[in-house]
Amino acid sequence: MNLGRNFIIRATFIVLLLGCSANAVTHTVRAKETFYSIAKRHGVSVQSLMAKNGFSDPRKLYIGKRLTIPSKVTAKPSRKKATKKVATKATKYRRPSSSKFRVIVDPGHGGRDMGAYWYGVRESDLNMRVARRVEASLKSRGYPVTMTRRSDIFISLSRRSQIANRYRNAIFVSIHFNATKNTRVSGAETYYAGKKSRYLAKCIQSQLIKRLKVKNRGVRYGRYAVLRSTKCPAVLVECGFISNSAERRRCKSNHFQSQAARSIVSGIERYDRVY
Repeated sequence: MNLGRNFIIRATFIVLLLGCSANAVTHTVRAKETFYSIAKRHGVSVQSLMAKNGFSDPRKLYIGKRLTIPSKVTAKPSRKKATKKVATKATKYRRPSSSKFRVIVDPGHGGRDMGAYWYGVRESDLNMRVARRVEASLKSRGYPVTMTRRSDIFISLSRRSQIANRYRNAIFVSIHFNATKNTRVSGAETYYAGKKSRYLAKCIQSQLIKRLKVKNRGVRYGRYAVLRSTKCPAVLVECGFISNSAERRRCKSNHFQSQAARSIVSGIERYDRVY
């Protein structure tokens, strides 16, 4: 009698397991999709999606990979646990663990305001080239990105800050190249205006020096309008001096622009690990 009852219980358990696996939702990765876009589409967190499929690095996602979508019911407890764990080190600007902060990428100048101009090199053009690389790299890592401009148009300083201030959970990165009458001056520097922005500036500046191999002009306090009027953590990055002939040649190259973009993204990721 007991044997028959045990057999029925085991059979029922197996049927339930098969039923659960049959009802599992899956998603096949297509071109240009990221963990962020897939998670948003199915209403789950990026962290739970990656954990469900055994991923620790979002860059290893590839086209054709079949992902199992975690249920929203099971995703909620993990999100609460992650939030409690982070809360022990929390600050006012710490992002929720269930979603990445938005990055406002600001290519400086544009349109009638070309910025610095030396021997046919327009700062506004260089700013945009680096900014587009930053945007693409951040999106591939699952960060939502907003560009203040996408073409050679004029955007006022107040408008740039207004775009950033639409979002509560965001950081603002303004990208520039430098120039001065003293053509011997060279190097990279990063500006901030508030205490909450200083660490972000330090993270980006350290990566610029490491990757670009330029003179370290340091992390500096600056009362630029786009920094003072922006509510979220905000920095202004000066990637190099186009007034210096040697550095200008480097700044014009695709390699330098790519390395500058990687430096900014790497600095943002370093900041993200703490905040």
